[in-house]
Amino acid sequence: MGAHLIIGKRVCAMENKDYEHLLKNIGSPLDYSEGFYLVYVEVPVTNTTISTIISNHAKIVTELDFGYLCEAHMQAIPEIVRSLSVENHAVYQIIRLVRLNKSFGNTI
Repeated sequence: MGAHLIIGKRVCAMENKDYEHLLKNIGSPLDYSEGFYLVYVEVPVTNTTISTIISNHAKIVTELDFGYLCEAHMQAIPEIVRSLSVENHAVYQIIRLVRLNKSFGNTI
């Protein structure tokens, strides 16, 4: 049995390279809009110092075991990584999960 990814009610057959649905709303690093994305920032530990650095660029929605779920503009994502690395904090991964129906008017 091949790998499948379930998105809502749609099942994407990964072995058939049915990525079209996934790529439809992927966004772009050139997105300078006022739109927000739900972003997972994975770090080895969560603490006040790291959350303060992330909060300079995004709104932290919740703290998780190994990271933070945030609302951020596309251009804030590399700034989060840069700011953490300047302070010698490791970033294990950043996952941009979904574009939110939120704009600058309801800001962070």
